[in-house]
Amino acid sequence: MAETDSLTVAAEPGPKPQSGATLATQQLTVVMEWANTRLNGIYRAREVLTEFGRQWQLLQAREYPDDLAPEARPFLESLAPRAELLIVSGVAIDGETTEWIHAQRQAGFDVSILIEEGLEYYPLKNKGIRASTGDILVCIDSDVLPDPGWIFHLLGALADEAVEAVAGQPYIRPESLFSRAFALGWTYDRKRPGTGLTRKGKKFYANNIVFRAGAIRPGGFPDIGKATRGASTKLRVALARRKIVIWMSNTAFVAHPAPLNFAHLVERALAHGRDKYARHSEGRSWRALSYSVGAAMRRLRRGCRACIREGRSLGLTPLAQPAALAIIACYYSFFALGGLYTYLHPAGSFRRFRV
Repeated sequence: MAETDSLTVAAEPGPKPQSGATLATQQLTVVMEWANTRLNGIYRAREVLTEFGRQWQLLQAREYPDDLAPEARPFLESLAPRAELLIVSGVAIDGETTEWIHAQRQAGFDVSILIEEGLEYYPLKNKGIRASTGDILVCIDSDVLPDPGWIFHLLGALADEAVEAVAGQPYIRPESLFSRAFALGWTYDRKRPGTGLTRKGKKFYANNIVFRAGAIRPGGFPDIGKATRGASTKLRVALARRKIVIWMSNTAFVAHPAPLNFAHLVERALAHGRDKYARHSEGRSWRALSYSVGAAMRRLRRGCRACIREGRSLGLTPLAQPAALAIIACYYSFFALGGLYTYLHPAGSFRRFRV
């Protein structure tokens, strides 16, 4: 996922559908990768899909949230009553889980499970994108839990005819010391609800995003070589060449899990550092090493600063603050080691830590 710093500027309103106009029926396709179940479990994926189905049923019943923009309603009412749901996995899915996934037809989905052994995160998304048939395409990860109202605000943003892609905002719920540390010091911003859309210069996440099909199909996310991160940045650049902006919704949020344990932390951090390195080289390169280690140090400073300044707002007590700082420092130490290991042993680094 793209993780560079960004500049937010106010969105300019685009043309809206004419008041009272009848919109043509549009088909929704949902693509959910199954790769994240390796670290976050099938239970999390079931929770995500259950909540998505619940919100889809509310949308079909026209039970809109009070803060939904009025112009979004005609667009949402133009969506076909049944959505195409594509579950895309790089490994076989067990029989019990397969049966449960197909049972989501009851929530208004036409379900297909696509399996291609060995595919990872972005290639799985691309397989689903290529197989999709809908006019509107939602990509959601199997480990991000939508907040109430998420589907209304994300899809409703497409009521503006000038908008072709909208990303929701992931955050980490501060429910424990570990998750508070990551909510303050990791990749995602704290949850700061607002209104409407903003234009993010360089940053969005592929874990919850909606496209008009013509914006993303058939190309999908660009190739990133041996890395597992970075396709979002390349997609933003490619779409910008076509004058397509990826907007950020200030009202559509999903909860991303913090690493589940220390082993998960280490694997993610090593992969994170490696993929920063890979932005510049897949071989030995002092420039790539400097870039990766420098990114780790900048993020460490930023995370520690947020922990000190904003920790109390997320329930972090003064007594717990040193432990949270240690967790942040541990993550970015392994991040830096990921870059160093890639410099010393590129082939081994790209073969391992496939997160």
